[in-house]
Amino acid sequence: MSTASPLARLFSYARPYRSRLIWAVVAMAFYAVGSAGLAALIKTIFDNVLQDRSQLGMVAWAIIGLNLLKGIGSYGSSYLMAWVGQKVVTDIRDALYSHILGQSASFFAERSTGELMSRINNDVGQVQQAVSETAGDLARESLSLVGFAALLFYYDACCPSSASSPHR
Repeated sequence: MSTASPLARLFSYARPYRSRLIWAVVAMAFYAVGSAGLAALIKTIFDNVLQDRSQLGMVAWAIIGLNLLKGIGSYGSSYLMAWVGQKVVTDIRDALYSHILGQSASFFAERSTGELMSRINNDVGQVQQAVSETAGDLARESLSLVGFAALLFYYDACCPSSASSPHR
């Protein structure tokens, strides 16, 4: 029995697909930049567009462009994470089948066919969901949170007087 944690063992199955995972992280970064960019536009909308309608065209195109960037990042990361998740599940199922085939006759006598099939189909399917969907969403939204925090730090550093003034 392996001494590595289950999560470390799971990540070892994803190791051969590192390049796709890196591209998924790049796509997640596009999503995060698009999300933070849309949040940054709110200041421009309140400061320029709503007061004197200056930069209206630029802001409209920026909204379209940033939503496009965010959509491409979301699609790319979801697609790549699903692809990696399916490949990891295929590898896990292959290893599981090989392991089961190597078991003794008493192993099969003690367990029902339904129990073994349930383990192979359902448990591995849950691993796929964890690898492709849950981990991908967690990473994508965490990068967005980093982008929002960076935007807030930028606003705090560059514009401290406007944030603290009660009468603007």
